[in-house]
Amino acid sequence: MISLIKLAKEGRIEKTGAKPKLPIKVDGMSSETLDVYRIPLEYLYYNDKNGRISTGIAEYENQIIPTSDIVDPNYNNLVAKIIENMNPAALKRTQKSIADSGQQVYGWVLDDGRVIDGNRRFTALRNIHSKTGQTVYFEAVVLPFSYNNDTERVKIKQLELAIQMGVEEREGYDPVDLALDIYQTTAGEKPIMTLADYANISHMTKVKLEDYRNGAIYMKKFLEFIGAPETSYSIIKDSKTWTLFQVMGKTLNAEFGDDPESQVRKNETMESFFGVILHQMHVGVIGNTARNQVRDFGKYVVKAGDSTEFNERVQDDVEDLAEAIQEAEVVDYADLSKELTNQNEIIAEFGDTYNTYMLAAKNGESVEKFIKSIRDGVKVFQDLNADNGLSGSLRYNEVSQQQLKELQKYMRDLNIVSKELFEKYGREVRQASNN
Repeated sequence: MISLIKLAKEGRIEKTGAKPKLPIKVDGMSSETLDVYRIPLEYLYYNDKNGRISTGIAEYENQIIPTSDIVDPNYNNLVAKIIENMNPAALKRTQKSIADSGQQVYGWVLDDGRVIDGNRRFTALRNIHSKTGQTVYFEAVVLPFSYNNDTERVKIKQLELAIQMGVEEREGYDPVDLALDIYQTTAGEKPIMTLADYANISHMTKVKLEDYRNGAIYMKKFLEFIGAPETSYSIIKDSKTWTLFQVMGKTLNAEFGDDPESQVRKNETMESFFGVILHQMHVGVIGNTARNQVRDFGKYVVKAGDSTEFNERVQDDVEDLAEAIQEAEVVDYADLSKELTNQNEIIAEFGDTYNTYMLAAKNGESVEKFIKSIRDGVKVFQDLNADNGLSGSLRYNEVSQQQLKELQKYMRDLNIVSKELFEKYGREVRQASNN
């Protein structure tokens, strides 16, 4: 294994003369003991544990081994493509700046060549070398740390957060990458710091971090629910559904306790949430509209105490849908979208139930809203009658005999229900008058 510090002592790597400033206090380190070096690119490799690119690399974790170009350039080439795809315009700007004026901001690397900060600059330099053939160097601080040492790994993460989570850099994190990083760092299989520690270094509130971590938990559960590989985070990114899991996590954790019975209802409601999200994917509801719908589902159904009844109504549809998607063995959003189209009948049935519950719940907020919904419904049928029974530009020669019989059935059902409701309201009026 390469040791940059050893190479520096042997005079094979030179100092730039710049003195770095530690962004945070780290035990056993000081700015006086560190230097910035001009490091040949072939000694370096991308950090597969970097929070900004971890989800992209995760899909290849069983196919690649992190290593420098000296050993095998395939790893760096693969990660370079991931970084370029994340923000091609930003990479072009960085590359042009370095080509015109040189590297202005130094990076941070470990003794073995792992790049802790400076992925885009490193990528730009590799592109410049590939394009021009010129020898270029990555200017970076060399940290005397290793990922193989648990104590040092905590220090590495502290430095990474302090460098990358500054105010000017925070927006560079994709929310899915950030959520997964928070989860893996503070929970996961091998947490290395507490949520409070992460909050202190990243300058994010603990409440916000909890929202991200909970969202990551349900994002991972969703991938398991649909039978996708646990590393298929591109499904969440490409479908633009991250905020839905964040909202969902807040609702579930606020409404259910830790007792066994509550946990059963929580899991049932979680699957109902998944049904809502899959329905939204299928019908093309995205962005703020999708987030508001999931928030409203939590408010009007889950928080209102109607989730048990709703869960029972949609259970078969949700289970059938999950089974079908699992059998299709989806690995990306294109696969999932295709299978949702194949299961249009189940999705539509779920959607009918969902829309009915949401309409009833919202209308039940107040008497005024309830009455308005009835009035609006009556107007629909009044307009229909005024237009000779059809809406828009439809003509009777476009409607089959079977469809006309179906319309008659709906009108007969409506007539029966309206008579029953008329009598119920009449009884209430009479009771109120007698009292």
